[in-house]
Amino acid sequence: MFNLEKEIRPLMSNYRYNHTLSVVSECKNLAELFGIDGEKLIASAYLHDITKEMPTDSQLLLCEKMGIEIDKDTLNSPKTLHSFTAPALIMSDFPQYADKEILSAVRYHTTGRANMTLTEKLLYLADYIEPTRKFDECKRLREYFYADTCDIQKRLNDTIVLSLKYTISELLEKKEFIHSQTLECYNSLIKRIGD
Repeated sequence: MFNLEKEIRPLMSNYRYNHTLSVVSECKNLAELFGIDGEKLIASAYLHDITKEMPTDSQLLLCEKMGIEIDKDTLNSPKTLHSFTAPALIMSDFPQYADKEILSAVRYHTTGRANMTLTEKLLYLADYIEPTRKFDECKRLREYFYADTCDIQKRLNDTIVLSLKYTISELLEKKEFIHSQTLECYNSLIKRIGD
C-alpha cells in the first residue's frame, strides 16, 4: 500500500496531492479512534481523488471504456463526476485495490448515500475535515467532531449531518444542483438519529 503514495503522485497537482496525504493521515487517526484495521480505509484515502483534476471529457471517456453509466444527477453535478471515475481508474490501473469496500468508499466520498458503511463515513468525514482545508465550515466541523468522542458513533453521524447541512445550504445559495444521493444520505442519517 505504501507504493500508492508514489503511484498517485503523477495524477495530481501539488495542492491535490497534499490534500490527499492529509486525508490519508486523517483516516489513520480515525481508524485508531474507531479501533478498526484501517488498511482499506487508508487505501481509499490515497485513491479517492485520482481523477479529480482529469478533464471532464477524459472522465466521461474512461466511464464509457469501463462500461460505467453516469446518471443524470452526476451529469448535472460535475463536481461529483470524479466519484464515478476514480473507481473506474482503480479497476483499470490499480486492480489490486479494486476491493468492494475501497471502491464503495471512493464512490460515495463526495455525495454520501443512504445507509453508509463505516468505511464510507470515515472517508467522507476525513475528506471534509482534514486540517489543510481552509473553509470555515471545515474548521468548525473538525472542532465539533473532536470536541466530544464519548459516543463516537453518534458524534460521527451528527458531524456528517452538519456537513450535509453546510453543503446543501451552499448549493442552495449558489442555485446549484443538489445530487439526490446527498439528500438521501441526509434523510437516512436524520431518520437514524430520530430513531
